[in-house]
Amino acid sequence: MIYNVLGNDGLGTPADGGKTMKVATYVRVSTIFEEQDSSIINQEEGLIDYIHTNNWLLFDTYSERKTSFSKRKEFMRLIKDAMGKKFDVILVKSLSRLGRSIGELNTIVPELVKKGIRFVAITESFDTTQSDWQTKLAIFSMLYQMSSQTTSDFVRMAERTRAMRGEFTGSFPPYGYEKADKKLVPATNDTPEIVRRIFSTYQEGTLGMQAIANQLNTEKVPTPAQVQGRKNGSEYWCQSSIEYILTNPAYIGYLVAQKEQAITLGSSQRKNTAPTEQIVIPDNHPALISKEQYQMAQSLIQRRSHNKVSGMPNLFTHLLFCADCGGGMHCVKRPYGKTHYMCGKYKLWGKDYCKRHSIHEANLLDLIQADIHQLMNEHVNKDTLVRGLQKGSQIEEKNHAKEVAAIKNNIDKIEKRKQISEDKWLDGDITKEQYHEMLDRLSKELTVAKEKLLHLTKSNEVKQPLLSDIAKLVSLDKLDRELLLMLVKRIDVKEDGDVKITYNFKVTL
Repeated sequence: MIYNVLGNDGLGTPADGGKTMKVATYVRVSTIFEEQDSSIINQEEGLIDYIHTNNWLLFDTYSERKTSFSKRKEFMRLIKDAMGKKFDVILVKSLSRLGRSIGELNTIVPELVKKGIRFVAITESFDTTQSDWQTKLAIFSMLYQMSSQTTSDFVRMAERTRAMRGEFTGSFPPYGYEKADKKLVPATNDTPEIVRRIFSTYQEGTLGMQAIANQLNTEKVPTPAQVQGRKNGSEYWCQSSIEYILTNPAYIGYLVAQKEQAITLGSSQRKNTAPTEQIVIPDNHPALISKEQYQMAQSLIQRRSHNKVSGMPNLFTHLLFCADCGGGMHCVKRPYGKTHYMCGKYKLWGKDYCKRHSIHEANLLDLIQADIHQLMNEHVNKDTLVRGLQKGSQIEEKNHAKEVAAIKNNIDKIEKRKQISEDKWLDGDITKEQYHEMLDRLSKELTVAKEKLLHLTKSNEVKQPLLSDIAKLVSLDKLDRELLLMLVKRIDVKEDGDVKITYNFKVTL
């Protein structure tokens, strides 16, 4: 809509009958403090006065508060309308309203000029109709870049000073604490006892992190996000939230600040600061657990991580399934006892989701070997078996390719979710703490997916056996992963121990 800023006095119609100059104004403040609302009004009034003085016509005002450069909706609408030639001039109070980095200003303004849009900034007397506009743009963009860097350094220095005084500078206190007089104190609710319980349960060794999370979910214990009132906070405990608590030195009274910073000015990517640059203050606030208990937990976490058996690849990976829920069976290897498999849902989530369906690996191998020997000796023609196995091997290769494609697609989705989380943080929809919690969770998911892809790739590096190699199966004495993939299509395990094996070949009598 085109507005006549002086009513019906013909503003915008040049006395000589020339072209009417339609002007778009853009105003922006980067925070939502109350005084900034008046700043918006002041910017608008100053721009209207300038339009009045020049006998221009106001096309529209594009106004926004507290928005990151990458997601300014009104700015995007302004540029879209400019590219559509809906107006002739963009008017701002200052170049800094359009952008504060060298890259922003030196990209946007030249594009507008190429499109035939005039750009005017009142404070700097900047006008792209002037011959020296490019020189001025370079100078002012550099000045504003320096100003942004100075502001960033000042904010960081102020936070560091506060942290050195023992003040908590984070957005949300750790679970189990609250902030009083700028320092951490034990919360007045039951969360400190939940923290102590998590440490004690983990050290008993009977439950892992995910099992502890499941237990808290069953009891409907509020999550850290719920207790802290975070927007869009998860209502479920997960392994990462338990691990965050178990590895947080805040629970022994340590204040650790300045752990990370932006890679470059304006960048959303973060990097860990060197330990010498971090602020670490022991005994800064009341501890919820003893230092001995904390060290014991760290030792246990390290020992368990070193002894963890990877889920990829095991002998029956992607071959063994729960007959009731249809989920994959998880391999359990202990320093003692036999290797066995159990329902993955039961292992991760407990008895409310499925039953154990446990079976020993040695028993499965015995069953398959007995079946094959019997088929070979009694019913199956050798040539028929060879052809069937070869066909099954080809099918397995196709399935492998599909699975690789699915994992790569999942990796792409996780990367996009990381970008969305970053945009939400930059737009102010989530806090820094929420962003880093999301980033930590997504990064772990990404690591798992990439490791799975790596294992799949390595498992496929083994060349498919030749026809002559397959024929040697008549003297089968031992089953390995390669032979299992050729022989077996699927194995379903019932709760009572009954096993259904589907082979990659048909039995012909």
